[in-house]
Amino acid sequence: MQRILNWFFNGQSEMPAYYAEQGYSLENLRLYSVKAPGKACKVDIRDDGVSILSSYATLSGQQNLEELAGNFSSKGIDEGSVITCHVIDTGGMASLSIQLELESLS
Repeated sequence: MQRILNWFFNGQSEMPAYYAEQGYSLENLRLYSVKAPGKACKVDIRDDGVSILSSYATLSGQQNLEELAGNFSSKGIDEGSVITCHVIDTGGMASLSIQLELESLS
């Protein structure tokens, strides 16, 4: 079973934390902004406070969609984990949608 976590950042919002009710493998990470940010926008996804990415997910300044935004350093998310999203650098964008695709391990 697939689970998709969505975060929306509008420059002022606090983004929700998600609870993993079961174990998941990491499938894909997408970033989307209505307008290209102007310079690189950087995002981090964390599992219990530890990044699941080998480097920050990046939306370059010239594009508004990145379908393969990050390289995962972790193999998966354990049951009971809390998953959070953090905008490290806005790159000048006003809003950003972040989507993390997960696949159930059971």
